Amino acid sequence: MRAVADSTPLIYFAAIGQFDLLRLYFSSVLIPNAVHEEVVRAGTERHGALETRAGVEEGWITVVDPINDSRIAFLLAQGMTPTDVHVVALAQEQQEYLLIADDTMVRKQAQSLGLPLSGTLGILLNARLDGHLPDLKVMLDQLIAAGFYLQPNGPLYKELLQRAL
Repeated sequence: MRAVADSTPLIYFAAIGQFDLLRLYFSSVLIPNAVHEEVVRAGTERHGALETRAGVEEGWITVVDPINDSRIAFLLAQGMTPTDVHVVALAQEQQEYLLIADDTMVRKQAQSLGLPLSGTLGILLNARLDGHLPDLKVMLDQLIAAGFYLQPNGPLYKELLQRAL
């Protein structure tokens, strides 16, 4: 499977020591330059920078920008940030790729465009169900500790744990 990734999954998979799940599930990951800039260049000392740089060097992460300027202009008019616009536009150009994003605005726009979509939590749940993670609760708690927006013991948290059984 192939994917287009936003910044947050790269950052949070690295933060919880599960960046290899991206490599496990996706033979190819595309990121726009804006995501590369945010994670690798601007985030040099933060989670995800080393892992993303290594993925690019190994060739399974590719930095590429969307080419359709009218699509970019349309998305900018929707009030999205330039980085989010490039992520959605790239996913729209690569419709056979799964978009991996956690940002609410990106997800809403992707859903309205009918793009295949998952996020950090969905991939973690699949990894647990596939036997690649021994304990989803530990991963969710680590995400929360790293700053991921998920309410401990909230409805989504409880649903994920229930589905992981």
